[in-house]
Amino acid sequence: MTQKQKKKPVYRVVIVLLSILVLLLLWLYLKEKPEKPETPQETEELETPETIETPETIETAEDITVYSFNIQIFGESKMHKPEVVAILVDIISQADIVAVQEVRSAQQEPVDNFMRLLPEYYQYVLGPREGRSSSKEQYWIIYDSRTIELVDSASWDDPQDIFERNPFGAYLKATHGNFDFILINNHIQPSGTLHEIAALPTVADFFSSLWDEKDVLIVGDFNADGQYYDESLLATVFSEDNYRSIITDEYDTTVAQSDNTYDRCIITVSAVEDYTGVCGVLRFDEVYDFSQYTIQPREVSDHYPIWARFFSDRDSD
Repeated sequence: MTQKQKKKPVYRVVIVLLSILVLLLLWLYLKEKPEKPETPQETEELETPETIETPETIETAEDITVYSFNIQIFGESKMHKPEVVAILVDIISQADIVAVQEVRSAQQEPVDNFMRLLPEYYQYVLGPREGRSSSKEQYWIIYDSRTIELVDSASWDDPQDIFERNPFGAYLKATHGNFDFILINNHIQPSGTLHEIAALPTVADFFSSLWDEKDVLIVGDFNADGQYYDESLLATVFSEDNYRSIITDEYDTTVAQSDNTYDRCIITVSAVEDYTGVCGVLRFDEVYDFSQYTIQPREVSDHYPIWARFFSDRDSD
């Protein structure tokens, strides 16, 4: 028993010393170990793509750039795709005015949430929900309040019930210059192109009389090509005595492999003096490198935005 009692304290000391040694080595290891880099947040904020470049990049302070864009079924689902939203925000941020078609959401929340992502000087006006079926749409006009003033807006009453979605008009003025004009936003029903497009001059006359303004820009998704419409008929509806076509038949405005000019910009002859002669189609599938995204171009939209540029200070009417 005495032998065992003498050995017990030594055994304990060895255990303590070994424990201290282990703790010392662990401390030295942790002291010399480099700090672990911070883990990025799971919901990392999406980088905004670089500023859009188009073939015509020269723009003066007096120019007003007008876009028309069928944004394709805009609502909650689209707003839940961060990459899509980032591209849409960047596209719209390049324009002074954007006439948007195909807002499908029954609630206004997706529109308001999208507007919060734009610079604070962008404002908007939203038309009423239009359509004979349960699938209704709204027209949406977004504008840069630094360069554009919204004077008034209204929908065409369509007394003969010609349109599936009644055209929506806005009376606008340049804040720096004398250019004032009417913008008419349209989404022509594919099955009704013949009679709906034929009625557009009547719609233009209505808004022109309403606001006593001759300069009218008729824009939107006309579905004026391919299986829906013989594009040569546009010249019979919009005669050269009264109108000029800005986005003409040689432009392809669809993301699909087919080559069709569904989207149009047609102006009254009085607005020709305000037109810079510069227009185009923004091919976002070429502007953005989609190999860096998890989405395909068609998830942004099945249409390209069309655009035209106008002087803000050459209006004589």
